[in-house]
Amino acid sequence: MIVPGSLRLLELTLPDAVENVALDEALLRQVEETDGQPVLRLWELESYAVIVGRANRIERNVNVEACRRDGVPIVRRFSGGGTVLLGPGALVFSLFLRVEKDRHLANIDAATAIVLDRVLTPLKGLVASLERKGTSDLASEGVKVSGNSQRWLRSTFLHHGTLLYDFDVSLIERYLSDPEREPDYRQGREHADFVRNLPISRDELRKSLTEAWDARLDPPELPFDLVRDLVRDRYRNDEWTFRM
Repeated sequence: MIVPGSLRLLELTLPDAVENVALDEALLRQVEETDGQPVLRLWELESYAVIVGRANRIERNVNVEACRRDGVPIVRRFSGGGTVLLGPGALVFSLFLRVEKDRHLANIDAATAIVLDRVLTPLKGLVASLERKGTSDLASEGVKVSGNSQRWLRSTFLHHGTLLYDFDVSLIERYLSDPEREPDYRQGREHADFVRNLPISRDELRKSLTEAWDARLDPPELPFDLVRDLVRDRYRNDEWTFRM
C-alpha cells in the first residue's frame, strides 16, 4: 500500500517548537501537491515544549500553570494522537510517504503497522524486547519508548513519532496531566512508571531509521514561505492552540 522507493533525508530542527510543527505540515502539503519524493525528517528540540494532539483538550492533558511558570510553550499539532513533552533526548522522526491511489483511509491501521514494523526491525537487533503495543506505541517489557501519530491527505500521509534515548522522563509528570485516553497496557501507571529511554545512542537510532527507510537521497527544497504562513495564521494563534 505504501509506494516503494528511496527517501529523501532531511536532518533539520528549526529554532522553536512552533516552526518545527509547521514544517511538518508544510512538507506534507508539498509532497502531496507536487507528487514529490517521500521524505524522512529527523529533528530534536533543544528546549522543552508540550505538543498537543489535534483533538486533545488542553485542560485535560496539560499542566498549563507549570508550563507558563517555566516558559514551556504549548503547541497544538495538526495530526492525531496524544499529548507529548518533547525536548533534548527525544528524537522525532517524520515520514512523508505516498500511498497507492486505491489504498486510502480505510487502511490507517494497516499503514501504522507497516511503518512501525519497519522502524522496529533494525531496533530489535539492539533491544530484543521491543514490540508494538497499543494503537501506535513501541514498548520494551511493557514500558513505552515511542509514541506515534498520523495525518492523511489524498495520496500522501505523515507518520511521525518520538524515540526516547536520553530524555528527562521525570519532567513529564510536571508538565502533563494523566492522559484523557490511554492504552490498555498502561494499566493506570503514572508517567514515570510507563515511559522510559531506549538503551540506544542517538547515532544508533539515526542509523537504524535511515537504513530502514533507505533514506539516502538529497533533502527536498524547503517550503519556508508556507512555514511562515502556517506559523502566523495557525500555530502562533491562541484560537487554534486553545480551541479545545
